[in-house]
Amino acid sequence: MSLFLIAILLILFLLIIIRGRYFSLPILFALLLVVILPVIWAFGVMFLDYGLFNDPPRFVGLRNLHQAFNDKGFRLSVQISSLWTLLKTTIEFFIAFFLAVSLRKLSKSGKLILFFLGTGWFLPSYISVSAWRAIIQGYGSHSILNIIFNTGIDISMQPISAFIISLFVNIWLSVPMTTLLIIAMLQSISKETFDNLSVDGAKEFVVSKICFTSIRNILIPFYFFQLARGLKGFTGIFLLTGQGPLIPGGFTPDTIVGSTTVLSVALFEKFQMSQNYGTLAAYSVLVSLVVLLWSIAALVSRTNKPERHKKTFYLVIIAHLAGIFYLNLNLSWLFVVLLYAISLVLYYKKMKTFRIAALLAVLLEIALLIVFILSDGWQGINPSSMLSIPLVVLSLRFRTALLNLGFPSLIKWIMKAVLPFLSGFVLLYVALLALSSNNTIVPDFSNLTFENFSRVFFDDQLWINILNTLKIAGLTVMFLVFIILPFSYSFSRFNKRLNMIIMTILLFGSAYTGMHTLLPLYMLFDRLNLVNTFSGIALVVAVQVLPVGVIALSSFLRRIPREFREVAMLNGMKEGSYLLKIILPLSLPLIVGIVILAIVNAWNAFTVPLIFIDKMNMLPFSIKIYEYAGEIGSYYTKWNLFGAASIIGIIPLIFLYRRSQKFLYVRYLSEGGVNYE
Repeated sequence: MSLFLIAILLILFLLIIIRGRYFSLPILFALLLVVILPVIWAFGVMFLDYGLFNDPPRFVGLRNLHQAFNDKGFRLSVQISSLWTLLKTTIEFFIAFFLAVSLRKLSKSGKLILFFLGTGWFLPSYISVSAWRAIIQGYGSHSILNIIFNTGIDISMQPISAFIISLFVNIWLSVPMTTLLIIAMLQSISKETFDNLSVDGAKEFVVSKICFTSIRNILIPFYFFQLARGLKGFTGIFLLTGQGPLIPGGFTPDTIVGSTTVLSVALFEKFQMSQNYGTLAAYSVLVSLVVLLWSIAALVSRTNKPERHKKTFYLVIIAHLAGIFYLNLNLSWLFVVLLYAISLVLYYKKMKTFRIAALLAVLLEIALLIVFILSDGWQGINPSSMLSIPLVVLSLRFRTALLNLGFPSLIKWIMKAVLPFLSGFVLLYVALLALSSNNTIVPDFSNLTFENFSRVFFDDQLWINILNTLKIAGLTVMFLVFIILPFSYSFSRFNKRLNMIIMTILLFGSAYTGMHTLLPLYMLFDRLNLVNTFSGIALVVAVQVLPVGVIALSSFLRRIPREFREVAMLNGMKEGSYLLKIILPLSLPLIVGIVILAIVNAWNAFTVPLIFIDKMNMLPFSIKIYEYAGEIGSYYTKWNLFGAASIIGIIPLIFLYRRSQKFLYVRYLSEGGVNYE
């Protein structure tokens, strides 16, 4: 089937070149296989008793869905996920906005800071997060953090510490990319605006307010799309804290919940333990509905008023009613629903007091949230509030004053230096682990050695894992070229309804897909014999890169004069030949940049091979690194070998980073594509 998949995409591409038609077939095939069919599969299989060792699947109706719906532990996971996502995304945006405003001029020092920020972002999360685990956790309470600051932090035993540190590390991972994107957004503000502010002697607070006001129509939807993506976060949490320490009420018959058991982690644990595809599909469908609600909120935030106001009120009312029904929340939350309903009625009557009613509802929500969290702990979290509070405040555009970012110069420089310093510190720490002769989290500077490199590369045959990763990267590049070139050309030239539908599916997948679609994808690929194949993983990675590729390449192709095509057609050149002989050479520099991002994505892929590969001789580099570090609480961690293997893997990424810096502003689309990380 692996060769069959390659053959299909190759045939479709050749058909386009020969006939000069059917430009959308390759991308339609890829999206159908990776995005659409897994969702349909999950909704169909959840009605079946479909065990791994059962021959004929048996129809059981709503039994699987009823089991998943009544899983108290899973409900608790929804509550934890919503709080974690809101805090992570909001803090990340506050820090990133401050850095972006401060670094917008791109001075020499600013470029240096951005370089180190980008370096931290460019490192694979399976390396940087595992390094953070060594620094923060080590062996129980014996860690670099506890040694330096004389603390007793143990994220394997302390639920609150695990939750906070998980937030900190994942914010550190996300801030560089968000900063770069906000800087790119700020480029839309004219230079004259900043010159006038400088002449008028505007303070930092005023500049920040002007910047926010100028880009808020882009920034606010971006924030909500990041909320939807954050709800699906897996790699950073899983590698650092796993499920997290058990919390009160977290020991349930169906699901054991720790302080960092977010939805993706809970689903992965179900995948490891369950032998019934029907049950897994039911849990995936439930998570799909939760993620769908957040994704719709992201789409609503992009619309213009008055539609945005109406959709916002409808969405928050539905979200609260669903939350009260699903989580059996205190009926006091119905007063919040009532206030939002009153706001909606006032809006339809065109009364300006609807904003006052909406604001009262938000204040009541915040008050109830604080009361119930203080009284009931984790069980007091209302996921609907994690969505409705930012949605109402930002979508209705209340005239709230921005926090004063006019800090003293020394404090500003400290804030700008912290994240780059941490990036450099993590990289240096990994290098010292690689040179350590002993398997310890505290490198012995008096006995450094290079022996670990030869040990992992030759004795542990790391070169085989690197070769496997290169195979995945090569197939990814091949699939990407077959898919992206014809569709980008068609999307840039022909205003077809099919192209718009495909683009909508592609962008919606940016906010929607995650672990909940990855598990049905595994079930589907298992039936198609694409599990334990490099081509299966490569196809998924290629689809991850499609959003950035299509947007960047189609934008470039629109700038190619149409006269080129007209002259080619007059000379008897067919559409397919024009694509291959004219368009491809002209767009080659941009395609090379997209290919570099595809290679980096293939090198950084962790979740997909973790699910799809269980044969030792097929493990890619990322899973081999994971084997050295292990899960939290593992007694078989080999920190010095982890460091050596990581440094070997980082070297090619550094060269790729230098080559692809000009594409950093658009990498978010690649990360936010059909992303399962």
